[in-house]
Amino acid sequence: MSTSATESSEASERMTSSKKPVRLALTMGDAAGIGPEVIVKTLAHLDATDSPMEAVVYGSGEVMRQEARALGYAGEFEVVEVGPELDFTSRPVGQLDRRAALVQWRALQRAMEDVDQGLADAIVTAPWNKALFELVEMPVVGHTEVLQAHYGRERVVMMLGGERLKVALVTTHVALSEVSQRLNAPLLREICAVTLAGLRERFGIDSPRLAVCGLNPHAGERGHMGDEELVWIDQAVAELDREFLAAEISGPWPADTLFAKFRGERTPFDAVICMYHDQGLIPLKLLHFGESANITLGLPIIRTSVDHGTAYDIAGAGVADAGSMIYATELAATMVARARQRAS
Repeated sequence: MSTSATESSEASERMTSSKKPVRLALTMGDAAGIGPEVIVKTLAHLDATDSPMEAVVYGSGEVMRQEARALGYAGEFEVVEVGPELDFTSRPVGQLDRRAALVQWRALQRAMEDVDQGLADAIVTAPWNKALFELVEMPVVGHTEVLQAHYGRERVVMMLGGERLKVALVTTHVALSEVSQRLNAPLLREICAVTLAGLRERFGIDSPRLAVCGLNPHAGERGHMGDEELVWIDQAVAELDREFLAAEISGPWPADTLFAKFRGERTPFDAVICMYHDQGLIPLKLLHFGESANITLGLPIIRTSVDHGTAYDIAGAGVADAGSMIYATELAATMVARARQRAS
């Protein structure tokens, strides 16, 4: 069978693309927190493991150089400077600072621009501090909201995951007293749909097994401990299972017995849909803290992050655990490689 010049060229381009080093945009986050430290430790880890990926830091070169000296890291690294006019010779540590607010915002904006232009393959974010934005009279928002607005996505999903357990949240940073008011069947359907697509596209799971947590203790115990399961969750889960034929969707499960199924080395489900923040994050962090990442599903790009905050209480002490940043970086690289393979 003959092959046209165009087909040969396209095949060659795909092969070349698949062999290109993965280039990741690591945003520094809050300069006063542990972000710079966990990034430097991640760079050292990549050096030690002879990783082929290219990790580029978006933030303040001065802050990163100070952190590298403090940790004794002598390796080379690239920084995309986003605050050249800001003087960080007296770096803030463990305190709110206007300069840090500007840098954390600009770093994400520049990283998104570079990914959009093909200059980077994915974004990995170190933690930032929402409260900083009040210092510069900006809306108090998180990474996820900024990414969602930038890419014009109606629905994105916050997933946190490790090697075995992955949890997707229906509601995120919402007061517990407001959770039941925000939950409904259309929202649950959207969260499940985005999660299923993410499991296929980002994790390569073609036939996902999805478990849906109940809202109430014992999943309501037939209405004796809350009736949301009886009123709409039971029916919504059954409809979802019928709608998404390539997936197995079950529930609503009592959260306590559901997560107990992951004891030992078991992985009974590919992801668990959780109705509120702590319902998912407590078991996730018990099982995988320091070995998990925050993944934003529903975006046209790959974005991962750490599973912790800025940790002002230990900032500057050199004792921060970089496990989550390392995991998030390696996971992003794996996702990029998987995306290239799918496209080839």
